[in-house]
Amino acid sequence: MIEKQIRDKNDIFNIPVLRFLFKNQLFIMGLKLILLELFIYAMYFGIIHPVKEENIFTTAVFWSLFWPLFIVVTLSTFGRVFCGICPHAFIGKYITDFGLKKKMPKALSNPFVGLLLLVVGFWVVYYIYPEAYKTPIASSIFFIVLTVISIVFFYIYKDMSYCKSICPIGTLMRGFGKISFAKLGTYEESCKDCRTFECVDACSYNLKPFTFDKRSSMTDCTLCMDCSSACEAVSFKLVKPSEPLLKKFQIQKAEVWAFILITAAISIAMSFHHALGRVAISDEFIWSKLGAFLKETIAISGVDYVGISALFFAMLITISLVYAGMYIAAKVLKEDFKRVFYTLGYAFAPLFIIGGLSHTFEFFFLYHYSDIANGFIQGFYLTVNRVEPIATRGDDWLRIFAIFNYIAVIWAFIIMAKRINFFSASKIAKIVAFLAASSLIIFYLWLNVYKVYAFKTYGAKKFAHHAPKTKRFQSVSLIDATLLHSGENKRDGVLCGMDLVIFYKTNHTATLNGKARQYCSLHCLVDDLHVNKLPLKDIQVVDVKSLKFLDVTKAFYVVGSRQKGTMSVESKYAFSNYEDASEFAKLYGGKILNFDGAVEIAKKDFKSTL
Repeated sequence: MIEKQIRDKNDIFNIPVLRFLFKNQLFIMGLKLILLELFIYAMYFGIIHPVKEENIFTTAVFWSLFWPLFIVVTLSTFGRVFCGICPHAFIGKYITDFGLKKKMPKALSNPFVGLLLLVVGFWVVYYIYPEAYKTPIASSIFFIVLTVISIVFFYIYKDMSYCKSICPIGTLMRGFGKISFAKLGTYEESCKDCRTFECVDACSYNLKPFTFDKRSSMTDCTLCMDCSSACEAVSFKLVKPSEPLLKKFQIQKAEVWAFILITAAISIAMSFHHALGRVAISDEFIWSKLGAFLKETIAISGVDYVGISALFFAMLITISLVYAGMYIAAKVLKEDFKRVFYTLGYAFAPLFIIGGLSHTFEFFFLYHYSDIANGFIQGFYLTVNRVEPIATRGDDWLRIFAIFNYIAVIWAFIIMAKRINFFSASKIAKIVAFLAASSLIIFYLWLNVYKVYAFKTYGAKKFAHHAPKTKRFQSVSLIDATLLHSGENKRDGVLCGMDLVIFYKTNHTATLNGKARQYCSLHCLVDDLHVNKLPLKDIQVVDVKSLKFLDVTKAFYVVGSRQKGTMSVESKYAFSNYEDASEFAKLYGGKILNFDGAVEIAKKDFKSTL
């Protein structure tokens, strides 16, 4: 055991702040406990508050915090550090200690098992039923089931086998972790005379950290850092981005398939369905036509036929391009197809994990930041003002994040060029093989360029951004809505731009200098009336029952009901008579106030500006 080590300058453990974050076992233990408690509480909160209208905390924790920030961002920087603090791995280490310690059967000890669970059990289900995992109750059940399964496997099998093979994101984390610019290893000089192997004894995964550098691979290491506390010879160094992918190492086929399938399921399919789905000619795309045909033919309620069609074509195109490209490359290089496929397939890694940062950062400013903040406000019953998104769709500065898509392409080309040199062939043969093997990278580049071209040429689909994914309580049909604005944007709220039809039951209107101003909510009206101090006149509100506008001075507001509010955590719905308001309050809760009382509640959203 080495108790004192002279460290290289690029060793993270040599940098005080980073050493504390990644090596201090007391801090790491505290972080693990906090995440475990948050994980359990989010599942519990989803069970007792099962609907989205009364719980945004659960989905914010799992889909706005854990996935985009704790996984996507960390994977592309320090590697699979989230695995090191994962709640499942944390409890699994202790369960395994007193478990049966059996060897996992060969049929289960296969990383393709976890990859299949991820692709089929999550992404296929997601595209068929988009709301499947978006409700608090569904998210809680999903993670409760995963937790129970993990506990069973941790108890029965040794060496943290669940993390290696069964965990749905285990293979994904191992593969994409190679993109990072940090690497765990040891100091060879300090290790060459070692006979005690404390780093091995400390590893719950039965790995040998002192072999990582020679193998150019950390294998199944989750960066839990247990070995670093056992021996000072363990290092965690800053290296060139994707350094392992530029060298030869023991290839794992499931990792290459993770790159291919996740790129298809997320990067390509979402570009088809969500990005190009907002283009004016979206109905002309083949996946839209197939989706429309299936909807007419099968017509099962709740199924997103366009979504599953987009996934189908994304998978078909992606796999076809990869196979065709690799086949040509193998012929040109005069090498075995499988060797070429799995050697060069690692070049696809940046397409999702680096390109995905574009979506991650954009959505952080559009949704995730406010969802996380408001979720924690709600989940822990904090008495602070609701947080608004930092940005809205259409903000030009958000386009800067599209650069990650092109960085991903350049990055992938560099890795492909380096790995093509692992084969002995003429320069011309390597160039042809490079172009053929890069067919998926080229298609990914074309798709991102085409999205920009399609919007500039055909424009956005009219009201595409208004279409609700599910029926909201506030929503009405267009024929039942009274719209007082004129022109192409008549459905847009005057301040926030939100769809007045989708949020019609909370609509307010007023006049300014004789011109109508229609708002999606009392929140926006108060913004103009008391923050912007506009001299508004003839203020009216929609009666929830009749859907007609009435004078706010004659309205009865139900404030704080369980029906979701608009632009505010505390909902406010108006009625033309007390009996209707009382009936609504009995059904959904809340207190009945007049307009002035409702305004005072709405003002709390602007406490810092009033």
